[in-house]
Amino acid sequence: MLGTVFAAALGLGSVLVSSLNGDEGPGSAAPGQQATVADSFSESSLEQQVTDLLAASPSSTPHTLGMQGEPDKKTPRVFQQPTVPGCVQKGMDRKDAALAVEKGRYQGRAALLVVLPDSSESTRVTAYLMDATCVSKPSSGTAEILLKDSYTRP
Repeated sequence: MLGTVFAAALGLGSVLVSSLNGDEGPGSAAPGQQATVADSFSESSLEQQVTDLLAASPSSTPHTLGMQGEPDKKTPRVFQQPTVPGCVQKGMDRKDAALAVEKGRYQGRAALLVVLPDSSESTRVTAYLMDATCVSKPSSGTAEILLKDSYTRP
C-alpha cells in the first residue's frame, strides 16, 4: 500500500512540474500548428557570431605542431582542424582549411557556417553560410551558398 501511495505522489509531482514549466507534452499544439525551431544565424548578427566562433576556436590561432599545453595539466591538448563536408566544400568552391565550422539554422533551413581565411587579404576572413541539406541527404547534390561576407579577422 505504501508503494502505491508513493507512485501516485510521484506521478502527481511530475504532472505539477511539467505544468509549471509550461511543458504540455507532445501533441499539445493546436491542430494545424507546427513547432518551429528558431534560427541560430541571421544576417544582422553574423559578424558577431563569426568573431565569437573564432575566439572560441583553437584552430584560429597558431599553435606549435597543433598542440598546446595547459598550465595546470602535464599533457598537451591536440587540436583538430574543423571538418567541412565534401558537398559543402564543392558549393563554396574552396579547398583551403576552415578556421571554424558551426551547425545551425538560417531562414528555417539546416545551415553550416564555415569561416575561411580571406583569399585576398590576410587580415580578413570570409564567412559562408551554407545550406546543409546535402550533409544529411547526399542525393540533394552540392550545397547552396545562403549568405557570404568578409569580416575583419579578430
